[in-house]
Amino acid sequence: KKIPIILINGRITENSYNKWKKLTFFSNDIFSKINLCFPSSKQSEKYLKKLGVKKIKLIGNLKFSQSENEKLLDQNKEIKKFITNKKTWCASSTHKTEELLCGIVHKKLKKKYKNLLTIIIPRHINRSSSIMNELKGINLNTVTRSSGQKISKNTDIYIADTYGEASKFYELSKITFLGGSLIKHGGQNPLEPARLGNYILHGPNIQNFKEVYKMLSKLNISSKASNINNMKKIILRKIEFKQTSTKIKKLNLIGNDILKRNLVEINKFL
Repeated sequence: KKIPIILINGRITENSYNKWKKLTFFSNDIFSKINLCFPSSKQSEKYLKKLGVKKIKLIGNLKFSQSENEKLLDQNKEIKKFITNKKTWCASSTHKTEELLCGIVHKKLKKKYKNLLTIIIPRHINRSSSIMNELKGINLNTVTRSSGQKISKNTDIYIADTYGEASKFYELSKITFLGGSLIKHGGQNPLEPARLGNYILHGPNIQNFKEVYKMLSKLNISSKASNINNMKKIILRKIEFKQTSTKIKKLNLIGNDILKRNLVEINKFL
């Protein structure tokens, strides 16, 4: 029916590209029908061009943007008080095996900080029971958010296994490890904890957000850790980290600029 198709913040991984490439008779027909495309990265731009997208313009990743009206949810006062009285770090969007590694890091860190609390925010909350059993297996006192159980003084790990509450915990933390990066997954988006003042820690597998991490590295608010001992050393250095409002403002300015330029180009096209 000749309805224009605009692909906004288009992302395609090397793995997806290789799959589409096997179906060129089909993929060329589909991708050539996209009238205007804004890829989220240089890598996606390259792959989308090869798949047949004709009009393509790289402006930037919309994940840098956030709503000006976004409000953080209120945190439970009792939990907030408990967390702020602890030395706290987060492990967010974690995948299988990463929680256990974070638990081992916690045990190593606890030799220095007796009042340490590690908050684990799993990527898939349906795994919380197995994560809890794994951590109990290495003698860590663990409580899940969903249980409603009171956090005791000797709690080591707090598993935030509820939807839409990650920002509450980023607000109360100084450093966040982003999961999907110690395993071959490609990493998760680190921008939300970075905006909320956290130093970002990640593993070597960050190809899904390579350009975002490059920006965080330029701002000196991220580090790569390839193993448990690396993680421990960086957390020891950064657990007192205080991100400046200038760096947060820089991230927001980048996001606002990308959003505005996307809108200008779409209006031109329409």
